[in-house]
Amino acid sequence: MGRYFAIYRPLNIVFIAIAQWLCAYYLDVNATYDSVREGGVYWLILGTACCAAFGYWINDFLDQDRDAINKEKPSAIGLIDEVAVYVHLGMFTLVALFAGIMLNIYFIGLFLVTIFVLFTYSKYLKNIALTGNIVVSVLCFVSIIAVAKLFPTTDYLLVLHFAVLSSFVTFAREMVKDAEDIEGDKATGAATLPITHGIQSMNSSILIVSIFSIAFAIISLFYQRGHFQDNLKYVYLAYVVIFILIPLFYVGVKAMGAKYKEDYSSLSQILKYILYCGILSILFF
Repeated sequence: MGRYFAIYRPLNIVFIAIAQWLCAYYLDVNATYDSVREGGVYWLILGTACCAAFGYWINDFLDQDRDAINKEKPSAIGLIDEVAVYVHLGMFTLVALFAGIMLNIYFIGLFLVTIFVLFTYSKYLKNIALTGNIVVSVLCFVSIIAVAKLFPTTDYLLVLHFAVLSSFVTFAREMVKDAEDIEGDKATGAATLPITHGIQSMNSSILIVSIFSIAFAIISLFYQRGHFQDNLKYVYLAYVVIFILIPLFYVGVKAMGAKYKEDYSSLSQILKYILYCGILSILFF
């Protein structure tokens, strides 16, 4: 049963939900528990969670040959009947559609387009250098910025900050995962960045994205500091430096010397940690 639930990447889905709820509540000075509930945040979370689950299931289903090479313990989806997999995918789509209906026409379209993009990504785009990485980072951006669309009274620039920073970090992590999975990707005919341009070029790309992420976070601090009073802004600054900026700098430096699967596995975990810390920083507001 544990392997079945692992297909859903439950921790990832939980943190997506937390990010959306925190943005809706903490980035709107007038928000209350009732206002975010009545505004539809839980329908947004449900629709997004179903889209994410669809993406994880379709990706594991189509990547079984690749994962058999890349992972010591491949996804349990290979143990599930093909018809049952399609039933799951259909269920995720229908629930996401229902969540969209409970919101408005914009979110109906958003959820359906997201599911289509995730299918196209898993089937084709992930095998094209940088294209798949960009698609995943854009979807990450959309999952956060959608909060500002649903709740227009949120501070748009703050929501934009978290959406952009999360997409940068996700972009770097997707490149790292390409390097981590290079053996299986080669064997199955994929043309990801480390295969087409070499490991060193990809390492340089990770460094560049890390630098952009650091620069963006620092620039954003000048706007964010206006939201804090007294010593709280120094506490927030210390948090960002210690838990986001320094780890990003570490990733950029370590990426330049990365060669082995273990190196990239470590970098992937650090980047996930940065994402989680970035989400939790919303609590300061």
